[in-house]
Amino acid sequence: MRQSELRSWENSNQEELIGIKNWISEFLCSPHPSLGREGNVCPFTREAINKNTIYFSLEKSFYLDQEIEIKRISSQIRLFKTLTVDNHDEYKVIINAYPYLDKSEYIKIELIQNKLKPLFVEENLMIGQFYPGCKEKGLWNDRFFPLDSPISLLAIRNMAITDIVFLMSTNSFLDKYLQVFGKRGEDFLIKYMERKQLHS
Repeated sequence: MRQSELRSWENSNQEELIGIKNWISEFLCSPHPSLGREGNVCPFTREAINKNTIYFSLEKSFYLDQEIEIKRISSQIRLFKTLTVDNHDEYKVIINAYPYLDKSEYIKIELIQNKLKPLFVEENLMIGQFYPGCKEKGLWNDRFFPLDSPISLLAIRNMAITDIVFLMSTNSFLDKYLQVFGKRGEDFLIKYMERKQLHS
């Protein structure tokens, strides 16, 4: 896949993407009472929209061949790293959208993400799974599920300092996080653990 085959946010007007773009704009870019902190659900999505650094790959399959999809998504690592976004690399995202995916296939989105996560983390990247009913917990509230989206998605972006909640379950992931963010990462980890203890 080449950058020319992706659809930028400004040029992704396909009917299949309208609903998910609305959800991104209205849910991820807004505060939520269950979030557990001030600010928008996703701190950088509004800037990514404003800078036109979100790109879509539209997949029209009803059912997924898991191994083929793993190979296809893993090949996007190089594409992501070479994606040109006018010096706004911290905001760039590739969203693989599956608007027609049968609900029986949602588990494959979870399995593909789990399989690819070590590969992406090693490259200082994150791959996130979104689908209807996703039970991935929020950073500050275990009863808030921000990845519960209207359609299935696999999103690729650079690792962010707030990703600690997604990385601390595995020692190698935590080591990579601290390698990437250094003292800032250590401080954020301490802050996160103190906040969790306070609310436990």
